Amino acid sequence: MAAVVASAPPPPGRHAALPPTASGRLPAHLRRSRDRPHRLHHSVPSPTTDWTLEQRIRESLGILDLMESQSISPEPEILASLLRSCAEARSLRLGRIVHDKATRTGLLSHPLVANSLVLLYGRCGQLGTARLLFEKMPARNVVSWTTIISVYHRAGFPHDALDLYRSMQTVGGVRPNAFTYSVALNCCASVQDFELGVRIHEELVQDGCESDEFIVVALIDMYAKCGCVADARQVFDRMTKQSVEACTAMIEGYNGNGEGKKAIDVMRRMFQNGISGAAAAKLGFASMARACVIELALRQGQEIHARTIKVGQYPGSKALTALAELYEKCDKMVAAKHIFDSLVVKEMDLWVRMVGGFVRNKMYRDSLKLYTEMMSLDLNLNPFLVALAIKSCIEMPGLQEGKQIHCTLVKVTRLVDESVVDSLIEFYRSFGEYAAAQKLEKQS
Repeated sequence: MAAVVASAPPPPGRHAALPPTASGRLPAHLRRSRDRPHRLHHSVPSPTTDWTLEQRIRESLGILDLMESQSISPEPEILASLLRSCAEARSLRLGRIVHDKATRTGLLSHPLVANSLVLLYGRCGQLGTARLLFEKMPARNVVSWTTIISVYHRAGFPHDALDLYRSMQTVGGVRPNAFTYSVALNCCASVQDFELGVRIHEELVQDGCESDEFIVVALIDMYAKCGCVADARQVFDRMTKQSVEACTAMIEGYNGNGEGKKAIDVMRRMFQNGISGAAAAKLGFASMARACVIELALRQGQEIHARTIKVGQYPGSKALTALAELYEKCDKMVAAKHIFDSLVVKEMDLWVRMVGGFVRNKMYRDSLKLYTEMMSLDLNLNPFLVALAIKSCIEMPGLQEGKQIHCTLVKVTRLVDESVVDSLIEFYRSFGEYAAAQKLEKQS
């Protein structure tokens, strides 16, 4: 891509006209070399890393325009690379410009260009156009089939992707490659098609692809999501050296099947083998923390938390949410609140857990404070939360706070159900306000 997508900003002013060449190539003084950067970009001080991918594509299109003005035809590799960049940038508008250039230069049917066009339209959500381009291909190779299968899978149509996988061999007469197998296995995992997944496993073994790292990870994921975690573990154990990605797939497979203890065993073995901080970060602390939540393994969760600090890695929101949930479930509310406060985006389920955790641990003022914060943020409250807040008012005790909650409920009737009414009746009785309690009883 570096040789195709422009790597520096254009100079001010208009480009100078290029002298014609008999060979149909760029003049020698404008060609790139390892020792000499492109003369058009030599004097510009701006670092290329400041450029977005779309800016690089635009500059590359400008260079193609210069070539076209001098009747210099681009190589198919250049157009294919630009189309892949447009697909990566999800820029259908710029991709269509490259598509138009491919049409004008007669390169539309070239396999590299045709496959890249399918990728572009598929990634940009134009599945109909992608399929039409695929059907119009004069010859489809393994890359063509793999591209269209991958496009349908990424778009959320795994059944259609698997239909194409079957047609690839029965109609197209094309054998899959390692990447095709991994995509097909991912589709089987999505739809939990265990039978087809096993057949694909047998086929890839015959083709000698069973040691490919991407395939191994896909096999572990497929077996685990089909509920056959023991088969996933067999694939995992046959690896001579377990990669970080394979360990992640195995841990998530155990988590997904409610076997957190075995997931922790995989983690423990990894740490005993001396996993580096960078590898631990790559593994994903969220998967490890989730296993600890399943088993309520506080000590292991604390160890993971400590390791994230030790290796200088700040956990992502998923890992922090899992750790906060672990501390809350283990009644370590101070630690849970510390992590909760550090989250920029807090899931609604975690808000509810925190309020419930404070009530369970008799930290009623903290519970009510969090409930009030939820009210101020206009979050989607529910009757369960309201009942917890009223219970906090009873135990604090907090008569005025409870009455304020009752006033709010008069305006927001969707938050009132039988449990909330019962909580309010108990609240008024606990403060000796029997008339208000009786009134609520009559109304209910």
